[in-house]
Amino acid sequence: MPDAWRRSLFRNADLHALDLGALFNASPNAYVIFDEALTIVGCNAAYLKVVGRASRQEIVGRYLFDAFPSSTDSASYRLLRRSLDRVLATHEPDHIAVIPYDTSEPGEPPNMRYWSATHTPIFDRDGTFRYILQHTVDVSELQRLRERGAHELFVEAGVLHRAREVQAANQAIDAERKLLRDMFKQAPGFIGILAGPAHTFLLANDAYRSLVGGRELVGLTVAQALPEVVGQGFVDLLDRVYATGEAYIGKHVPVMLRQPGDAAPRKHHIDFIYQPIVSEDGGVSGIFVQGHDVTDQVEAERLQSLRHRELGHRLKNQLAMVQAIVNQTIRGSNDIAVAGATIAGRLQALSRAHESLVTGTTGLTSVREIVRMTAEIHEHGHLQRFGIDGPDVEIASRPALSLSLILHELTTNAVKYGALASEQGRVHVAWSVSGEGDARRFAMTWRETGGPPVSPPARSGAGTRLIRAGLAGTVSSTVTVDFEPAGIVCRIEADFASMGEEPD
Repeated sequence: MPDAWRRSLFRNADLHALDLGALFNASPNAYVIFDEALTIVGCNAAYLKVVGRASRQEIVGRYLFDAFPSSTDSASYRLLRRSLDRVLATHEPDHIAVIPYDTSEPGEPPNMRYWSATHTPIFDRDGTFRYILQHTVDVSELQRLRERGAHELFVEAGVLHRAREVQAANQAIDAERKLLRDMFKQAPGFIGILAGPAHTFLLANDAYRSLVGGRELVGLTVAQALPEVVGQGFVDLLDRVYATGEAYIGKHVPVMLRQPGDAAPRKHHIDFIYQPIVSEDGGVSGIFVQGHDVTDQVEAERLQSLRHRELGHRLKNQLAMVQAIVNQTIRGSNDIAVAGATIAGRLQALSRAHESLVTGTTGLTSVREIVRMTAEIHEHGHLQRFGIDGPDVEIASRPALSLSLILHELTTNAVKYGALASEQGRVHVAWSVSGEGDARRFAMTWRETGGPPVSPPARSGAGTRLIRAGLAGTVSSTVTVDFEPAGIVCRIEADFASMGEEPD
């Protein structure tokens, strides 16, 4: 019987004040206990009385069928043996409504009696099957079948009533067990029960097995079933919970788990609790494990943090852009009033582009308009240093915003370090759509010429990561940046069909 049930059963009793052995012996019901070899290991006084034995020494320690011999060909032997074998095989209770059995000792006259018996499995504190408890009722009044009708006698002896109760109880127990088993099995979070200081899996639900790639867990220790977690500190945590009896709660904890067919473990993030299972004597007998795989949530939070950092980076770039617009305009103007008007116009164009980048757009947006708006910030409508070439193509808001961000970063870098940092520099932007039907592909090339010599940067900054992130809202996209000596070349490719799909 599990500890939790035992505590519930005796919750109002002071077990230390009770002699459970005396209670067992004083029961008016006849009980006998067998071990797995069907050796009699104990019985109470009521049992000795019904089987006609004067003392326990006559039967305790003896094999059941030696203490109460019966031919292996007899119905009595077959009924009793089948019931006991079912309990040994299934670890579930079994019942015999009526069994005739001779309880006489060898050499004595036969003493055929009729019994109704229940065989119940007994488990130790760790849940290991150890014994079978037999509860017997002498129903020898069945012999009065010679004098009275069989139905009346069965009712009087209580056998039919008991059989009905047994059937109803079994059905209720089976239904309850199935419900609990299904609830445990189908729980959305991973759940497991570990026993003993070695942390052996007694139970693990489907979510637990799914998390670890479908591996078998029950019957194995954590170290045997999940060897990759030993060096990650989880077994040490289990040892601490088992030793101290104090629960451990982990949040967003990284764990590397090996999946079938993978060359290397994959990183997961989990929220979990190790809850000690306290036995009746106050010691820890096991650990209850419950948790959730929050990998997707952690990744979403990481991306959100990255977006925040990129927003700050874009703000710095905007300020740098404002400074570049002012400096370039003043250097190329001899009239302060004209310069002021020029600056105001360019800042207005920058403001429109910035609003588009932050808020996005509704409906489809022209690729040509996206490129034109980016170039207009610097060329103020004349586009002398921009070459733009491509068909009329419209795309949905999410890829449009991503494309605007990429072109914005490329333009900013060109103003600060590339082709647009000198009067002779030029930028050529060309795009095309190739293929047929669902296989169509969008391609765009940004090419700088005439600027300062180009060399790859020592490290990739936030702007470079943003460029290489690709086009959001598409099935697939790739962005490559080549630092050619004559100037930066950026190539963008994406699935064209998905670029026209607005999110729900």
